[in-house]
Amino acid sequence: MFANQMEKQQTPNRILVVDDEEKLGRFICMLLEQMGGQASLCLRVDEAKRLLTQGTWHLIITDIVFPGENGFDLIRWVKQHHPTIPVVAMTAHSTEAVNYRMNKLGFVAVLHKPFSVEHFQRVIQQTGLPLSTHSANNSFF
Repeated sequence: MFANQMEKQQTPNRILVVDDEEKLGRFICMLLEQMGGQASLCLRVDEAKRLLTQGTWHLIITDIVFPGENGFDLIRWVKQHHPTIPVVAMTAHSTEAVNYRMNKLGFVAVLHKPFSVEHFQRVIQQTGLPLSTHSANNSFF
């Protein structure tokens, strides 16, 4: 049993980043990996849904605005098929109506673009995912 506990502690948390801005998505994945996570990037919602059916995921970070299906479509699908995975929204379109809709749909936190590394780390801490905020080198970015 102790070996299983050690294996669980050493297995990185799998995080799915969904953003059609590839450079930003790769940057977020790099931050998450420096914090000790294992991050994968999807550029489309349909691709994210496919990956979510493969293996265990611990967190989803998704942009809201996409061509075709959007982040709202994704969280509705996640809540139906994987209701225990927390989902963080990213948006540059922050209005009271958008924020209300995000809260009502069940996003656990919102990253408002543009964001600093420190703000990103605080939002990830809010999700309860056990990642280190000390391993991301703030001066590097």
